[in-house]
Amino acid sequence: MTEEIDDLEFFQQDFTTASNWEIFTARLEEIFHEWKLPFVCLGEKLSRNQLSLCDWTTCQEIINFADVEMKIVRFTAKLGDSGKNESVGKDEGSRQCQAFMDLMSLDNDYSILDEEVEGSMHPIARWYGLRDFVVVVSTKQPIYNESQIRILLSSVHIAVAESNCEVPVFIEVIDKSQTYPIFLGVCEFQSTRLSFDVVHLQTTPPQFKYLSGLLDMFKGKIGVQYEDPVSVSVRLSYRLNQFGSATRFGKWSNSFATNPFDFPEDDEQAPKDDQEPFTVLPFGAMCDPVDELVIYCTWPNVADNVVIDSQTYSDFDPLLAPKWSLRARYQPLPACFLSEVLKEYLHNLEVMTTLSELLGDSITSTGAAFGVNPLDVLTESKIPSLSSVLPTLSRRRKDNQKSSGPIRDDLLMKMLYYLFPDAQENSQHPYNIPEIEPYDPLKIKSAPPDSLVHRLSALLALCQEYFGGKKAVAHLWMEFAQEMRYRVERCIPIPGIGNGFPDSRTCLMHQKLQMLNICMERRCIREGGLPFSLTSAESTSKGGGNEGSGKKKIDDSEDEFFDCANDDDEDDGQQNRHAPWNKPEGRLSRLGDMTLVDSDEPLYIPVTQEPVPKTEDQLEDDAEVMLKLGPGSELGTQMMSASLLSDMESFKAANPNGKIEDFIRWYSPRDWIEDATDEDEENANAESEQKKKGHLSSRMMIPGNTWSSVWDSAKPVPARRQRRLFDDTKEAEKVLHFLESRNIGQIAELTTPTLFHAAILKIQEEIAQDDFKIPAMTEQMEKIVAQCCKLSRENWLSPGSRPYGIRSKKWQNLLLELTNMEYHVLEARSLIVKVLGCEKKELTEWERNLLSELLKEHECELKNGSKGEVSMQILGLFEEWKNSMIEQFGDGDQIFGNKPLPNPIERQFILRVSGKTLVRGMAGPQFLRAIMGQNQFRLCGAFSQDTNFL
Repeated sequence: MTEEIDDLEFFQQDFTTASNWEIFTARLEEIFHEWKLPFVCLGEKLSRNQLSLCDWTTCQEIINFADVEMKIVRFTAKLGDSGKNESVGKDEGSRQCQAFMDLMSLDNDYSILDEEVEGSMHPIARWYGLRDFVVVVSTKQPIYNESQIRILLSSVHIAVAESNCEVPVFIEVIDKSQTYPIFLGVCEFQSTRLSFDVVHLQTTPPQFKYLSGLLDMFKGKIGVQYEDPVSVSVRLSYRLNQFGSATRFGKWSNSFATNPFDFPEDDEQAPKDDQEPFTVLPFGAMCDPVDELVIYCTWPNVADNVVIDSQTYSDFDPLLAPKWSLRARYQPLPACFLSEVLKEYLHNLEVMTTLSELLGDSITSTGAAFGVNPLDVLTESKIPSLSSVLPTLSRRRKDNQKSSGPIRDDLLMKMLYYLFPDAQENSQHPYNIPEIEPYDPLKIKSAPPDSLVHRLSALLALCQEYFGGKKAVAHLWMEFAQEMRYRVERCIPIPGIGNGFPDSRTCLMHQKLQMLNICMERRCIREGGLPFSLTSAESTSKGGGNEGSGKKKIDDSEDEFFDCANDDDEDDGQQNRHAPWNKPEGRLSRLGDMTLVDSDEPLYIPVTQEPVPKTEDQLEDDAEVMLKLGPGSELGTQMMSASLLSDMESFKAANPNGKIEDFIRWYSPRDWIEDATDEDEENANAESEQKKKGHLSSRMMIPGNTWSSVWDSAKPVPARRQRRLFDDTKEAEKVLHFLESRNIGQIAELTTPTLFHAAILKIQEEIAQDDFKIPAMTEQMEKIVAQCCKLSRENWLSPGSRPYGIRSKKWQNLLLELTNMEYHVLEARSLIVKVLGCEKKELTEWERNLLSELLKEHECELKNGSKGEVSMQILGLFEEWKNSMIEQFGDGDQIFGNKPLPNPIERQFILRVSGKTLVRGMAGPQFLRAIMGQNQFRLCGAFSQDTNFL
């Protein structure tokens, strides 16, 4: 029976099974050993504010205590070279505890980081100045129960003692009546145990409001009298959030409460040369970005027996404090004008609504708004009258014609005169486009600053924000497209556009407008030459190079098609060499002293057709067609050799006896290889060098190559009788149709890069005006420019690359960076007014550093304490606040009393002592931080005791 009972499982029980508490404690010890906490080496002494400026690393483990999941996190300061640890191999008796040394250090008593900023220092590092510590915290519900707190704390004590851990270990708990975390911890080193405790109350007990009461409590808690006096560090904090006149004369207060598009009405109000240039894009904020300034008056290290601070008397006069420091706090990103304009305009990227859907067919019909009859355009004389050439917008808008769009007529006329200043005599806003800079791959693919595309993009964004939303955008774009058609029909040049062929370094919108100007130039030259052709054609050069790089360049001042007479020194024999059916035509000039290969007849440069200008999208279309046709396609060969065929025909017409070798010598000199000759023979024939012996390059001698095929098919036809390679009428109509057929989303695609470019230029202009030169702003601006450059080169207009939502998100990310940059500029401008007492002046290096640190929300030390220039400026602001309180309420004693500064919003006292005692010899460190603020009283204590006497 006994054996049967013993074999039954019900009666067997293993009393050696570990409990959940034991498992948790053992796992804590394992983690401490894995992190090598018992073998922490002593590091160098911390330098001033090092814990605030360094980075922090964390490592963590997850363990379970019964059904509660706990997270063990180690926080370690990355101190770099200055924080290298010393060797472990030291005498145990002479070793020091790193936590004890950090606790007694005076250099990190107060963090320069704002505790109200998310992501700043951990509270334990802020309160105790520790560089290395471990925190045990529940991952789900915080710990409120007192029994659970005691069990968890006892587990930490056992794990620290058993593993010989020298790093402080804390547990995070929350008091039942509070929502603030409380940290309880322990640190053991040899025979000394350091206990960390935190007490938090909403009101300050009367006996602890002053240093005298705190000293009595501190000494009573220690229980042992030390030889050295207690070291006391005191800090008083004062808040300034009423700035008086400093909020009225600051530049940041720009507001468009009445009309954001306000032009001067007469010449007296027009901007002079010494005034700031007019810009359309707004800049400013709805409110002062600086919320408050906080002044800290600090006594770093005084003995408790030389100062008095009680209810009746205090030695801590803020004006006599040896150290003054300043911190700025800001509004949580208020609405900024420039950023709001960009934000609203970005919403149009995903809108596919057409202009006719927004405005109706009647207002979008071409020319209807201006009363232009298309038949009049076809039947009008080719020689225009002077009145038709002079461009005016008012002439086309009769008094009885009213715009049916959302933009008022008077405002619309201001916008059009701003876009087209040549339509108004003595315009106040002429274009001043800088010269084209060398190609820069990091340059934004936009348009020249202050060009027509820049102004149009800014006005479209302004219409979206202030003048009617998408309907106003459609209205202005429709008026712009009709103005383009009007100018093309009458060959009126488009102002504010770079000269020459469409520049692929600029945006597509700018290239399209350049194409219109090219079309009008060609038409003017072809139809007789208006003043526009005489001025604008000079900037359009003939494509091609010189003898070393391609075709001979033709003088820009010459007419395009004409026959050159033979040179005066040419004899009658040369004129009669050709038969009547083979007479030369379309000669421009001789090509130096060169002659034909098989004849002594001079080689003439022919008059050729102008090169064909193409915009970026046309080049992409041609490349796509060639890719689809594939190599060896006859149609592809014709497309590629159209210009070559035209030049060969012109060459044959100018040089009837010429051969392909002669054409290559002019058109592509690098493909003509001269035969080598002896030096003596070369010197003998130097005077009569009319013909050069040589041969074509290897690629020109390949049987059936394109050059030979085209030469065989070319006929001697002068350029004036050839079919035009570039049909300016057709190409201009294509561009006009492109502009008139855009919907709202496509308009936004065309103008968004230019709009952001204009916004960046606006911010850079504001920074340059105020002479900030803050490194953080420079780095951030470079990042913004690089990001905008990348986005401006993405091909959003390609039909196969329309990732809806993604393009808008990318621009919104850039907008966030621009918003922060604009806000930083406004913050800096407001700080200059308040802290430096000036609106615009040359900043010194110290003032720039001060401004840079304040923008980071760091605490900055002021020169000369309360006697410094900045301190006196801030005291003046406090004085203005006090006077305004007296004016409004008749008495400012409630806040200020009889002092120049108001009552402090927070007082901090740090008490510490260490060293020898009068009874027990050497003793551990004793530390207490008292924080007394509005609705807050916090005590953070670290008290040591000798475990040998327990």
